[in-house]
Amino acid sequence: MRCAVFAFVLLVAAPSAEAQGVIANVCNTGLGWCLLPPGTVIQITRPCRCYTAAGQPVDGRSHSFDFSQVRRINPSPYLNPHAPAPRQPGITP
Repeated sequence: MRCAVFAFVLLVAAPSAEAQGVIANVCNTGLGWCLLPPGTVIQITRPCRCYTAAGQPVDGRSHSFDFSQVRRINPSPYLNPHAPAPRQPGITP
């Protein structure tokens, strides 16, 4: 019973994530990024995980990105590349 009361006190006494800093909306990995699930409330720089289309987990850190600054974006629910893939060089005659 004491453990339950102690855990409840910790939950009530803990400040919300919003009060502590910026709330993350993406998970940034070495291979790319993904959106955090809707309703996720965590601070930036916390551990998170994306999945490739094949279902492979890729660990990263949470990050905040202002999507209003981007004209068109339709992110995949899986791992998205950091930048557009390089174009193949054209063949000049």
